[in-house]
Amino acid sequence: MDILTVKEVVSATGGELLCGDVNTRITSVCIDSRGAYEGALFVPIIGERIDAHRFIGQVFENNAAAVLTSHGEIINPDKVHIKVEDTIKALRDLAFYYRSKFDLPVIGITGSVGKTSTKEMVAAALASKFNVLKTAGNQNSQIGVPLTLFRIESRHQIAVVEMGISEFGEMDNLVNIVKPEAGIITNIGVAHVAQLGSQHNIMKEKLKIARDFSDSNLLYLNGNDPLLLSEAASLGQGVRLFGTDASLDYCGVNIEVKDGKQYFDFEYPGGSERIAINQLGIHNVNNAVVALAIALQYGVSPKIAKCGLADYKGIAMRQQIYHLNKRIKVIDDTYNASPDSIISGIEVLEELDNSGKKIAVLGDILELGDLSWQCHYDTGVAAAKKRIDEVVTVGSEMKAFAKAVTDTNAQIIVHAFKDKSQVIDYLKKSIESQAAFLVKGSRGMHMEEIVEALKNISVS
Repeated sequence: MDILTVKEVVSATGGELLCGDVNTRITSVCIDSRGAYEGALFVPIIGERIDAHRFIGQVFENNAAAVLTSHGEIINPDKVHIKVEDTIKALRDLAFYYRSKFDLPVIGITGSVGKTSTKEMVAAALASKFNVLKTAGNQNSQIGVPLTLFRIESRHQIAVVEMGISEFGEMDNLVNIVKPEAGIITNIGVAHVAQLGSQHNIMKEKLKIARDFSDSNLLYLNGNDPLLLSEAASLGQGVRLFGTDASLDYCGVNIEVKDGKQYFDFEYPGGSERIAINQLGIHNVNNAVVALAIALQYGVSPKIAKCGLADYKGIAMRQQIYHLNKRIKVIDDTYNASPDSIISGIEVLEELDNSGKKIAVLGDILELGDLSWQCHYDTGVAAAKKRIDEVVTVGSEMKAFAKAVTDTNAQIIVHAFKDKSQVIDYLKKSIESQAAFLVKGSRGMHMEEIVEALKNISVS
């Protein structure tokens, strides 16, 4: 982060300086008291369970420079206290001001599934030529996006920012502070359908990423997604479609899996380039295609950008493939889950070159509201049409998935368990050599515990 002064913070947030020097220098902004060291501005968030104002004394002990406060209480009169109405709004307002200090292009990425992987691939392709700032991890929320923007420094030439939403109005807030120059929508699924009501509403909200675009700004839509494809024609000249269909503006065709890598021809207006990536699954071809398209927009040829993609190894707990005892393969896709990403994970499982069983170990997909049973059942129907041998489920919601698989394909073995300990006990007793596993579920299911158990199972 480049330096801010307290005077700038007060002005940007519309706050009131309760005490301290207006010329105090701010070198970082944080919401975690454990990261509030010398030069930091601590922004205490009031959560459902914890009001972080209670940590203000602690951050000053760590020599933080300043705090925002909506309580107005002075904890240490020798330190900067800035009173604001709402600390989250003040965080956004300050991010808006800080972002405005930099004249650099920002690529915004949204979608129901695949935002983080797409962000990583876009950044990898652009890094072949530019000094790139990218969202750290999945800091894509109303709080995470401002924290991402505070990491911009003068040395950065371009930024890739993930923009996640779960409620009406959130994309408007993010667009206000990010001011994206180009946008990507990875797909329209049913994540957060409980809050937004329908897939159509989800699409409407995500399309607001291009709210301020003119015809000179480009919005990249996944042409493999039926909703986005049908909407594209009504969105004007600045839309570009990507995917695996040869009719799209940018596409990946002639896909081949070999030695744990995926190869495809990147077809773009005026040329073609053979590409290799370390990730399996059609969805990762889509991610790579849009990454190459964005790179091309900013003057990085596919021949150069593909080198950055070739070096990209993936993200922990997102389709990481482990080879255990040289006899078992495990796809760790435990970071989170949605109906679409469950199917994407199973497609990766299909592609593994093991000679034994292909087994999907799946936990509940959370936050689906009243549509949960139907979404789980429909996803099970789709999964039953894939080339897998066994499904092991855990959780009450996954019962609908297990029933759908049984109803649709009697050839697939199905086991449904109440908790992870039962799953682990079953796997210990039944695991076979040359088997391949997909382990996936929503974050709240903590399915990584099953991955760790699989790592510790010995196979003769």
